[in-house]
Amino acid sequence: MLKRICWLLVCVFVSLTVAAQPDVSGSADYPLLKRFPLSWIDSYQQRQTPEYLLMLSELKKVNNVVVADQRKPLEGELTRITYRIPDPHTPLDAFSHFSDQIREQGGEVLFSCTGRDCGSSHYWANDFFGISQLYGLDRTQYYLAARLGNDYLALYAVQRGNRRVYLQLDVIAPEGGGELKQQLDVAGYATLSLDGREPADVADLLVQLLAEFPPADRFWFVVHRQGEDVDTAIAASEDYARRVTDGVRLAGYENVKAFGVGPLVPPVLAGRERVLMVVRRTQE
Repeated sequence: MLKRICWLLVCVFVSLTVAAQPDVSGSADYPLLKRFPLSWIDSYQQRQTPEYLLMLSELKKVNNVVVADQRKPLEGELTRITYRIPDPHTPLDAFSHFSDQIREQGGEVLFSCTGRDCGSSHYWANDFFGISQLYGLDRTQYYLAARLGNDYLALYAVQRGNRRVYLQLDVIAPEGGGELKQQLDVAGYATLSLDGREPADVADLLVQLLAEFPPADRFWFVVHRQGEDVDTAIAASEDYARRVTDGVRLAGYENVKAFGVGPLVPPVLAGRERVLMVVRRTQE
């Protein structure tokens, strides 16, 4: 009886230890999706990428090169989050938690697969994501590619041979005039990350963008900016928006207005320091 009680206490202690792991330093959740309960961020990366290939079919090796028959090339800011899922939850538990949220928020599922239909887990872990912790049992893997708002998502869950479960979330915030034009045509608005961009560079990009639309269309440039002091952040965002708009007007476009709202609309920022939202109003 005493041995059984001691064993139960050990199990409880181990369970609490697993649940109490801290996130890796400098990491953050993707604001539009809630993490799986008691999970933690094991790895985190954020960087600009000139080309991200969003896989839209199973991975396979052809002539010693891992490829997918269907894929979508993207350019922009990549946020890569690796979650450790607490025991005894399964990859399906974690995958469903995220994929259900994507669907509930109106996300567009571009491709999904399960088990061996996804290809080898080795390909996903080492050749696509480049994260060794994601190498697991082929039959336990789940993958989904989706679009949520202006962002593209790659979601992958798997169980390793040691029974540890990991979930990978890649978020790509696209940039570039072609992508912005498509978003403005479809939704009437588009977002552009301003992190690391000077107002003059943004103005040049917007001048190219506005040239694709009828002269009678009107555009609002709304700058969002992080900041603990709301008034300071709003003032800084207003100044940035004004400088961008001045650059666009110098190129001969008068159908633009500037606004700065600081941190007042957190979902737009989605963890980024500065974001420009372009809103289009067509000719009546």
